[in-house]
Amino acid sequence: MMDSPVKNQKLKALSQLAKEITANQNCWLFPKETEIGGFFGVDPIVIVGDQPSTSAWEEDHPHRRIFYDTLKKVGASNAHLTDLYKRRGYSGELQNGLPQDFQSHLKYFRRELAILNPTRVVAIGWLAYNLLRSHLSELNPILGRMWHFSYVGRSGKAHLYEDHMRRAIWRTQT
Repeated sequence: MMDSPVKNQKLKALSQLAKEITANQNCWLFPKETEIGGFFGVDPIVIVGDQPSTSAWEEDHPHRRIFYDTLKKVGASNAHLTDLYKRRGYSGELQNGLPQDFQSHLKYFRRELAILNPTRVVAIGWLAYNLLRSHLSELNPILGRMWHFSYVGRSGKAHLYEDHMRRAIWRTQT
C-alpha cells in the first residue's frame, strides 16, 4: 500500500494534468468510480488505450462494466487508466495517420509516466500496443498487451477476460 503523502502528491499532480488535458476541446479521461481510480489511479500500473471513443460511456455501458468489473477482480482497481491520444475519435482512427497534435498528447502521456513511475504499462489492444512500441520504445521492457474491452464484448470472450487481463497485468501464468 502506498503511503499517504506520496499518494497525495501523485493525486495533486494528476489533478493539475487533468485540468490541462480537459481544457482542450473534446479531450476525455477515464472516469472514476467508487472502487476504480480511472485517470486518478496511482498504482505503478498504467493501462493505456489508443484514443477515447465518441461514446458517452455511462456507468452502465457494457464495455465499461466488463473492463472496470474485471479490473476489480484482478486486483487492479487503482491502476492508472489513460489513453495515448486524449481527443475522442472513431475506433481505429489513429491507424489512418497521426493527427498534427499527436506529439503534444505524447507529452501529456510522458508527464503521466513521470508522475507514476510505473513498473508495468499494459496496452489495451493492438493499436495502442503498436503506437507505444514505436513512439515510446523505452517502455518495451515493461510493456504488455491485453484485449480491448470492446473486442471482449463483441467476441463473446468475457469468460476468458479475467485470466487474460491477470496475465497481462501481473505477468502470471494461470
